[in-house]
Amino acid sequence: MKTLKPLLLLALVPLLALSVPTRAVASLEDDAEQGSAVFDGGGRYARAASPEATPQDKAQLLAELKKCIVFDDHGVPAEREAYERMLSRMMESPTATEVAVKFVSEGSKVKLSFEEIEGSTVVKEDGKEHFWGTRGLTYTAEKPPRVVLNKLFMRYDTDMGVGTLAHEMLGHAFEAQRVSSSLMLKDVYSLNINEEENARLIGWLVRTELKVTPEDEIWAYMENPEESMESIKMATPYYALTLTSAEMKDPVSVYRKRIVQADNAAVRVAKNSERVGTWGKIVNHFVKEHKMSAGAFQTIKDDINNALSYYPTVLETLKTIKQVLLEFISELHGLDIDSALALNSFVAQSDNPYFKQKDAVILERRKRLSDLLMGKTRESFKTPPVPGQITWDQLFEMWERDADACPYGGPK
Repeated sequence: MKTLKPLLLLALVPLLALSVPTRAVASLEDDAEQGSAVFDGGGRYARAASPEATPQDKAQLLAELKKCIVFDDHGVPAEREAYERMLSRMMESPTATEVAVKFVSEGSKVKLSFEEIEGSTVVKEDGKEHFWGTRGLTYTAEKPPRVVLNKLFMRYDTDMGVGTLAHEMLGHAFEAQRVSSSLMLKDVYSLNINEEENARLIGWLVRTELKVTPEDEIWAYMENPEESMESIKMATPYYALTLTSAEMKDPVSVYRKRIVQADNAAVRVAKNSERVGTWGKIVNHFVKEHKMSAGAFQTIKDDINNALSYYPTVLETLKTIKQVLLEFISELHGLDIDSALALNSFVAQSDNPYFKQKDAVILERRKRLSDLLMGKTRESFKTPPVPGQITWDQLFEMWERDADACPYGGPK
């Protein structure tokens, strides 16, 4: 998610999210069931991931990948067009091509659709509209996994949507079909945090390779990967349930601490909302009392309105997080066989070699992302201020001077 200006101290929900996997079972249509029967496993399609790839190699790989996808366009041509456009764009990325070769050769499959996702909010930043909310969902327990992309990607942030498609399909949906049944038991695999970290890295690599401007969360991750992954735990109910391999040894105590974190986060959000509202009054003070142009504050007012309109969603999310954590603790502490099996599964699988192997893959992808960003900084991608608009830094400076000597008093 592209956050608001740091000075607003916002604690908003990142947009990349999974749902807690559901238990529904789906089947593929007949044409896709044949999947990649003609895929040769290492010949001309695999060449699409090499430096020697020809346009024909890439076109053949894309055609094979489409056979693995059942896309539901709801009978709307625009959805089909958006799907074709995003999939083709994604396959211009070397990382997407590399993973797609494995996806096809291993016979993986996925269902895909654009859907409206609750909690999405259209906002305006720097004069440009885009949306906040959950970007995509992957239901890893369904057969085959089902990927949902936010329908707003058809109107906003198409390049961001391409990264989300890679994140969900080549990250979550693909990996869910590669792990053993023991890891899928009681959601152990889905709730290990490296499952999310791996998917994020795939999406970020694809976007960066396609020259999409890196958003703040990429920079935060590169500065401190562990802290970045920890920070998402209060973003969605799913993230709140995720665990590192070490935390899987005692999940109940981890979840109890997160309940306290959710309560504390709700208090911070309420305080942040009050602070942001105060800055709205300060802007009105300069317009009304100092006769400054209201239009010069439009960018700042957009930021303020965005935050105030989204805070209720954040508070509702934190409320749900606490409820989900309490329910999960109750399940793990139950006296029945299923509860004991679930708790034992987390503990027993905490040292599973799969997670150690995935850690190595994560480190390799992290290094590749670092190499792509080498020599670049967060500041080098900053959007220039909109001409004629007062910036946040300027507003703070104005208010500091005004607070000491304003003949009109403070904001009303």
